[in-house]
Amino acid sequence: MKRHALLVTLIVSLIVLATVNYSTPSYADMEYLARGDFVHFGFQLYWSEVLQDTRGEDNPVEINFTPETTSPPGLYDVLLGMKNGGIKEKVVITPADGSYESDDPEYGYLAGEVVEFRNLQIYEINGFYYTDVFPPGGGNVGRTLLIILGVVLGLGVVVGGSYIIYRYYPKIFGKRCLTCKSLAVGKCRNCGKSFCEKCFSNGCPSCKGRSLIRSK
Repeated sequence: MKRHALLVTLIVSLIVLATVNYSTPSYADMEYLARGDFVHFGFQLYWSEVLQDTRGEDNPVEINFTPETTSPPGLYDVLLGMKNGGIKEKVVITPADGSYESDDPEYGYLAGEVVEFRNLQIYEINGFYYTDVFPPGGGNVGRTLLIILGVVLGLGVVVGGSYIIYRYYPKIFGKRCLTCKSLAVGKCRNCGKSFCEKCFSNGCPSCKGRSLIRSK
């Protein structure tokens, strides 16, 4: 009986673990910038060879990366697909590319102007700083090993916990009825076997004794 119970528990655990949706970001989710990613990036902004602003790791631009949230709009195509930690030393944005707009709260005065970004760098994608990213070629392997380890540990906890509960159930929750396996209310005075109220109603099913010693 115990072996059958453990086998059923093992099969159910494998099914549950196989259908779990692992939400851990993949290597690609943190290596290359894609639409919708949460990104930190910095640059030095020049206009007519005059430095207008500097954004570094201590004060980066932080946006959910979409064409609508990227300013100037022309910078979207430049950043799209850049590697986490990647640097572009010089990027020129013209009105044809999509320069700043007049309603931009910080750079509206540069609307319609040709601007230049130097040392354009991505610092973080989806919560992962470029220094934390797995080395090239090792991300998928590392993630796979972590998933396998998690499955093994999870399976061990489920199976081990199920066995402990099954093995020590009477000590934790009380004795089981020998006949129907429900919670027993006492034991037969004659043979000492445990039974529930219903199964003992016509006497002990084991020895036909009539006296039930009730549990406290």
